[in-house]
Amino acid sequence: MRFKLFQNLNRLRIVKDICPLPGFPSHDASIWKGRATQTAFPIIEHQNGYTVTDFQNRFITWHRTFTKDLSIPTLESKSLIHIHEWIPPTFPGKVPGFFAFSMNHFEALTVLTPEPTKLWSSQARRHLSSARKNPDLKLRFGTIDEMAVMLPTSQVPKSLHQTFLDFAKRHIVAHPEDVEVLIATLNNQPIAGFIAGYCLEAKESSYLVGCFTGDGGKTHAMVALVAWWFERCTARGMVHANFGDIVGPHPFPFDDFIGYSNFKTHFNIHRVWMPGSRWKISLTL
Repeated sequence: MRFKLFQNLNRLRIVKDICPLPGFPSHDASIWKGRATQTAFPIIEHQNGYTVTDFQNRFITWHRTFTKDLSIPTLESKSLIHIHEWIPPTFPGKVPGFFAFSMNHFEALTVLTPEPTKLWSSQARRHLSSARKNPDLKLRFGTIDEMAVMLPTSQVPKSLHQTFLDFAKRHIVAHPEDVEVLIATLNNQPIAGFIAGYCLEAKESSYLVGCFTGDGGKTHAMVALVAWWFERCTARGMVHANFGDIVGPHPFPFDDFIGYSNFKTHFNIHRVWMPGSRWKISLTL
């Protein structure tokens, strides 16, 4: 804990902050994303997104809807209480019948360029150069089973191991042709891994799961994997690379995600302030 107090948080404050604009691709609202969502009930697909049923019985139905625009689908419920949570792609202002009640979350997103590493931090470029000069460090495609073997000795907290693996497995099952497992090895032993999903619908790739061992950290293997990921994104026609969650510009010093977020700031990211949920609660009498 004491170490976290003295971490340099400046990089978390100087990344370029933006909020989604009309036409901005939203990975969460894509049908591609919806089909990999964990849910006990069928996904309800719309022309502009999809709805997940979080909870349903004779008393309460809770729908969560993701849309690519500000059109809200009409949903029916036979329950006494109907909760409709809507996650819009941009800030909608006041919406009749809905109220705002949630905090923004932040995603770290890179707009890909022809030579993306030129825009990385000087530290990331040095680490990439070092990794590429190491003759024993190799990159190859791998399997999620190799990730599972590395996780127990990686930087990822033990409590998240199964959660991360299940998250990646759902995407592999839903889109086997759109998921790649990138592995870094040292003397033929896996020391870092990176699972990326490619959503052509949004032209965006998502960092699904990543981990590295002690040797992976010493050799800067994850930086090498990020560079390869960007190359794979370009080859697959992606416009954005999404690193996922990142803390806000002024995080609480004890936040467990500070180190994880700091790593992402070295790759020319924008911190995208996603709009919070809108809610509508109705009674069926």
